[in-house]
Amino acid sequence: MKEFTILTINPGSSSTKCGLVKGEQVLLDQTVDHDRSEFADCKTFADQEPIRIQLIRDALKKADVDLSQVDAVVGRGVGLYACAGGTYEIDNLVYDHATRDVAGIHHPATLGIKIAYQFGKELEVPAYFVNPMPVDELCDVARMTGIKDCYRPARSHPLNQKQVAIHHSEIVGKKYEESSYIILHLGGGISVTAHKKGRAVDGNRAGDAQGPISPNRSGDICVDDIATLMKRGVTFDEIYEYASNKGGLVDLVGTDDLRKVKEMIASGDKFAKLSYDAMVYTIIKWTAMMGGALYGDVDAILMTGGMANDKEFIDQISEGVKWIAPVYVYPGSFETEAMASGAIRVLSGREEVKKYTGKPVWDGFDF
Repeated sequence: MKEFTILTINPGSSSTKCGLVKGEQVLLDQTVDHDRSEFADCKTFADQEPIRIQLIRDALKKADVDLSQVDAVVGRGVGLYACAGGTYEIDNLVYDHATRDVAGIHHPATLGIKIAYQFGKELEVPAYFVNPMPVDELCDVARMTGIKDCYRPARSHPLNQKQVAIHHSEIVGKKYEESSYIILHLGGGISVTAHKKGRAVDGNRAGDAQGPISPNRSGDICVDDIATLMKRGVTFDEIYEYASNKGGLVDLVGTDDLRKVKEMIASGDKFAKLSYDAMVYTIIKWTAMMGGALYGDVDAILMTGGMANDKEFIDQISEGVKWIAPVYVYPGSFETEAMASGAIRVLSGREEVKKYTGKPVWDGFDF
């Protein structure tokens, strides 16, 4: 069977991560740094497209990448309406929606689709996006709140989570679509998600003040807590910042670096220890909650993300959740591999490519 070669594009605020994957081997995983001055004349992230393309092209040339060998290009899927997981072709509608950022993400990651589309046209190969940020596969009851017409959206880390789930399933000789997992993405933000038969049916709303205390996110905030903070003079926008990027350990102890927190604990800082222990405790609690969402039918608990490299941290969580199901650890982030694998599954005929409809996958109940 042919080993397909895939070029991946994953833009960030100050850099663009470029990958080249052949079969299961990552040939290149390079970060192209950007100076903010390069985008001084750009009014929108979309305006950065030609500049980033040229910088990427220069970096690939310097790395002696032969683009004529590329079979497909994959861009990070951001800025679109919610859709189910899978591998999607990038067509004119997808390009237009990413350009307009219809999801209102306001992040340069929306350029992933745009840049992949342009490289695909240039190389005359397919362009795809895989398990995009707005993957929404929630079951009906998970969407509900106790307020009519107020529904829960999906907020997790689908690209990395689904790649880990597929990889683990292959290792144990099963299919992701036949398995049930609780998957923990442990990074600056933490998502704990219930995956049932190939779908992410429930999970916390990472970055929306729901879930475990995280390195830089507050985790669960009760409406009464919000009222108390506002009475103290904290604005709603400031509270949202606590929820999305300035809460958690960074607000409690002044850093979101787990190594530094442990140094503080070792030096006798009791509040740092309490904050760290509370994060571990809430992760365990949310994992158990997702076990309930799966009615106890859990094949495995999979842990991934940057903090999964910390063995002591992982051991503490494992001790609290191992009664639910066996625990497996896949440290780090596999975004490059995830994007390439999605394209390879389609090119090899193992998975059908999907078409983006331009409409949210869920837009209310039909009753």
